[in-house]
Amino acid sequence: MTALIRKRLSLVLIVSGAIMATAVLWPIVASQLKFSFSPSSRLIDPTAVSGNRPFLVVNLLGLPKTDYTQATNWFDISPPATTSAKVSRFTLSIPRVKMTNIEVATNHLDLKKGPLLFPGTALPGDRGNAVIFGHSSLPYLYRSGNPLTVFNPLPEVKIGDEIIVTSDSVTYKYVVRSTREVQPNQIDVLSQNKNRRELTLVTCVPLGTYWRRFVATAELVN
Repeated sequence: MTALIRKRLSLVLIVSGAIMATAVLWPIVASQLKFSFSPSSRLIDPTAVSGNRPFLVVNLLGLPKTDYTQATNWFDISPPATTSAKVSRFTLSIPRVKMTNIEVATNHLDLKKGPLLFPGTALPGDRGNAVIFGHSSLPYLYRSGNPLTVFNPLPEVKIGDEIIVTSDSVTYKYVVRSTREVQPNQIDVLSQNKNRRELTLVTCVPLGTYWRRFVATAELVN
């Protein structure tokens, strides 16, 4: 009887371990496969230049040797200086993916404190492109309101989704026009076109790694 119990216990542990490994690895594998077989994801930015530092230095688990809780390390560019904005923070909501009233700061670059507006980009409602960075992590670590997982739902955003931004008592409605995954040297996501009023949301993918950036770009409609 004891041998039978041990055998069954071993089987339970093996199955449990396999389930846990699958839960951790499958989102990463699925995202990699999607990126590999999607021609629209293979975008090249002719203005991007290679930096002297190893931007994406990761080990086999995808854990960074660079501090990616600092927004200036997300793209292969010289770190910009923060600038004083007319507002210090605003809120962001994407109803379909249950992202509600997320506070976005305009006066710091520390993603451990929450999402932020990248320096040098437009404020919501203004002409240009308001670029917002938010941290994400492994799916099973997601906690609503946690600044380190706050943008986990972002890769679920679809074209046509509404994004609501409230800034300085004014509400702006954007509609997502495009989504894509890019490499860290594709800095065109930060570009400014003063003929448009756009909003771009950025987080790292596959969730739990720092290999690429998921980018959702929306246009102001109201």
